[in-house]
Amino acid sequence: MTSEAMQQIVENIQSIYTIVLALAIAEAFNQAVKKTAPEHEKHATTLRSWFECVHPSRFISLIVFLLLAVPFFQGNQKYLYLQYIAPLHEPNPPKSISAFWLNLDCLTFSLEAGLFFVLSRSLSACRWQQFYATVVVLMGVDAAWSLAERRHGTPVPAEWLWFDFGAMAVLTAIIAADWFFVRYERGTKLNVYCYAAVSLVAIVSLVWGYFYEFDYLIE
Repeated sequence: MTSEAMQQIVENIQSIYTIVLALAIAEAFNQAVKKTAPEHEKHATTLRSWFECVHPSRFISLIVFLLLAVPFFQGNQKYLYLQYIAPLHEPNPPKSISAFWLNLDCLTFSLEAGLFFVLSRSLSACRWQQFYATVVVLMGVDAAWSLAERRHGTPVPAEWLWFDFGAMAVLTAIIAADWFFVRYERGTKLNVYCYAAVSLVAIVSLVWGYFYEFDYLIE
């Protein structure tokens, strides 16, 4: 197999992941922005009216969604480049690509992109348990993939594993606290304290994690 053919295969996998994730991001914005018929639209004459088109109960989750999507996209794209494309331009390029590990990467990244689509349909504040439970599943998939790749000898950053396990532990603890220890009328009221706590933890940790991994993601 030629280097050009191997590079084309990897780029096709990148395209699949990019398309599905792009659809999830588009759906997230579609869910967060109100639909208004033209005859009912108001003039944007005040600062407040500029944001009337945004669902207030979905805005915070949209921010968390975007903060999560950006490093996942950049990290996966950078990994595919370093693992498969960069070696093709070395003095002694590989003659072939492992079909098993390439298919595993494709399956994992496609599954993660699909979970982002689930997140895009769970932005409402009243569905925050489902939103963050899906994040836990997403982190679990990413952690399992990272462990498999590291055992295979692939230089997946160890920080990815620590972040995955840490996020899974904290988010699961907050969801469990809401479910088992906080008493309120489920189905009719919002547990503001747990919702605010999990949102604050998610935003702070994602911002910190992004800048911590900035050199790997961008360079």
